[in-house]
Amino acid sequence: MDGKRKRKRTPRLPPYLKEEVIIEILVRLPVKALSVSKAWRAIISDPIFIQAHLRRSASNWQEDPCFIYVVADEDGPGRWPTTFCNHIRFYQWQLGNKVATFIHDDNEYSCNSFDQRYFSHCDGLVLAPTDTRLYVFNPATRDAITLPESGRNDLKRRGGEPRACYCFGLGLDPRIGKYKVVQGFYWSKDCTSMGMEVCTIADDDDHRGIWSWGKIRNDPPYLPQGCQTAPSINGYMFWRIADQPGKQQQPPRALLHLSLDDEEFGITRLPDSLDPSLVHTFHLDVLHGRELCLTARTIGTMLTIWTLPVVDKGLNSPWERRYSINVSGIFHTMALPPCSSSGIILRRAEAIYRYDLKTCKLTTLCEMDRMALQGRRTKRQRKYDLFTFDIKRYTESLVRITNRLQ
Repeated sequence: MDGKRKRKRTPRLPPYLKEEVIIEILVRLPVKALSVSKAWRAIISDPIFIQAHLRRSASNWQEDPCFIYVVADEDGPGRWPTTFCNHIRFYQWQLGNKVATFIHDDNEYSCNSFDQRYFSHCDGLVLAPTDTRLYVFNPATRDAITLPESGRNDLKRRGGEPRACYCFGLGLDPRIGKYKVVQGFYWSKDCTSMGMEVCTIADDDDHRGIWSWGKIRNDPPYLPQGCQTAPSINGYMFWRIADQPGKQQQPPRALLHLSLDDEEFGITRLPDSLDPSLVHTFHLDVLHGRELCLTARTIGTMLTIWTLPVVDKGLNSPWERRYSINVSGIFHTMALPPCSSSGIILRRAEAIYRYDLKTCKLTTLCEMDRMALQGRRTKRQRKYDLFTFDIKRYTESLVRITNRLQ
């Protein structure tokens, strides 16, 4: 040895491999491994490769469920923080692990408050609405954009009318292959009428990072509940419909949906077997990227799970009643068999559970406020300095939101 430090070599594939073989190898690698070689940029930036890699990541999720986990700093011990960190931090957690691994943060994107009810995920992209602006991240590629301010929905408005509307959504328009962010705005001071606008995220060179909001032609036929982020599946977004107190005609027992293709609204009926008195006490989640999942308390301590396939041809399939289990409380459904082996993965508040279908027992898998964090640390190390915002299913991807190559 000559005492000199060994240089790290960029991994190289044998030069005699055919391109299709190289692509088949690269599509199996995680995003972090693909970002180390400049020689691969032409391949990994190709839209066809990006979609193939996304499909592979989604397939891997079935065998090794993965979640994205968001935390923030607080100013001292207590159940609810009085001040928040001024940036958003992402961690990745594999089912069964006791540690969440750091993947991304960015000090550029500051805010006073970031609410767990609004955070959403689609194809590796994260929509993070704050009390000042809307942000879209790809934590895996560490890419991020700030969406333009809206002239119709001022998130900074602290007083005056109409007030800010916190009704959002992020999804893919399959017709044009672009991702769209949707937000609501109130027409009236009493917040009884709402319109919606859309911003299309384009990563092409001609776009030059300039985005704008455009009003959706028709207003929603029914008023969505004011504070919610829509689940998005195969070009559709879904929102709960708000009650209309004092009005003679009440809205239907249904969800409001928006087709991102033609930007038209419609309704999706709730399961016929769902008790009419419980139409507002349920959770909506996305399973496998192709099913809408509705979880509701039914009789006594019985929790019932329905799924609705959302296919490219439209919303023509009926709800399927999948499971009725005896547990106390209302949960989000995170995963169903076969993804979760012999059980159902559920979430309530700050804990993740597994319900074993053989033994009918509920087991705590992790408590998020006690989870160990690996990687980028905050300035303060005490456990009570970390406050959990949310955790959702996560599929890492190379999906681009700018034309920047890492």
